[in-house]
Amino acid sequence: MNLTHRQLAERVADRLVRDTQNTNIITDWGEALALFGLLELGRKTDNTAYVEAVDNWVDGHLKGGLRIYDHWRDALQVKQGVPVTHFCGSWGIMLLAKSLHEVTNDVRLVEMARFIGDFVVDRAQRTSVKGLKHTEDIPWLFADTVYYSIPGLVAASELTGNDKYRAEAMNQLQIHLKYLAAEGSDLFHQSFNPETGERSPGCWGRGNGWIAMTLAEIADRVPDETNAVVKTKLQAMFAELFSLQQPNGLWRTQLEKDGSYHETSCGLLFAYAGQLAEKKGVDIAKSASAFDRCWDGTRPYFTDDGELQQVSGETWLRWQNPGAYESIETGHRPWGTGSVLLAAATE
Repeated sequence: MNLTHRQLAERVADRLVRDTQNTNIITDWGEALALFGLLELGRKTDNTAYVEAVDNWVDGHLKGGLRIYDHWRDALQVKQGVPVTHFCGSWGIMLLAKSLHEVTNDVRLVEMARFIGDFVVDRAQRTSVKGLKHTEDIPWLFADTVYYSIPGLVAASELTGNDKYRAEAMNQLQIHLKYLAAEGSDLFHQSFNPETGERSPGCWGRGNGWIAMTLAEIADRVPDETNAVVKTKLQAMFAELFSLQQPNGLWRTQLEKDGSYHETSCGLLFAYAGQLAEKKGVDIAKSASAFDRCWDGTRPYFTDDGELQQVSGETWLRWQNPGAYESIETGHRPWGTGSVLLAAATE
């Protein structure tokens, strides 16, 4: 008998809970997304074990302290604590700050939001067009940066009462959507170099997931004029995304490119974003059938011990290699785990 979507997600969640007990899971972007997904699934299903696992993970890192590091590579060595660098992935723990605060009322989450928010607004490096750099080593605009900065800044405003974080989020949203937009499309490139005008090829699946998720998460949490733009953009994105869904229910890693391999995490990120947007009143036609097909296409890539396979690896600028996005290996990754849990949490 086929497992339901929730049962598949619970198998993945149980694996993650075991991993949080047996390993030092850092606060980098992929791990933060996985724990955010675990928190949201726990809240959706009233599973206190999931919520407590996230709370314990955050508590352990907060006890290690908040600290700014000069380079993102230094932060990867931190096994306890919240290292903050110019790499947007180090801000990932902000994704779950507001949701976890709603459960625990832990004032340290407010202080964390203020600490990271102040760094992003006042110190994080920017490109010549004023958009946040992806990291100090890559002075490009990235779709990844959209997700790992903007929702967290909006949450920081809600937690602290200081609107400067939301104002900077709206500024970054405008810059990134302008320069990452794909010509003649409602989708986006992953990256753009303001100095040379170079863009990454085509429309990368997970990169468009990051942008759709950002828009869905901030909908109804931003000024009215921006909110209308956000919801309209979501409708347009999903209309084009559904036209690119493959017969097996998945999407290609480079969405519009024939022969580009089918990838699992981007479709589940689309499901999360689309379902969340619909809960906020955005009319996304064909969503239920499209996301059911996505789960069906993803099903063969779940393992019995709670892994999701066929998740594309880290990109950085590796699309510049021969073979572009197709040169990036696939396997089990924490951001794949997060995609499963978030999609199930919003069904």
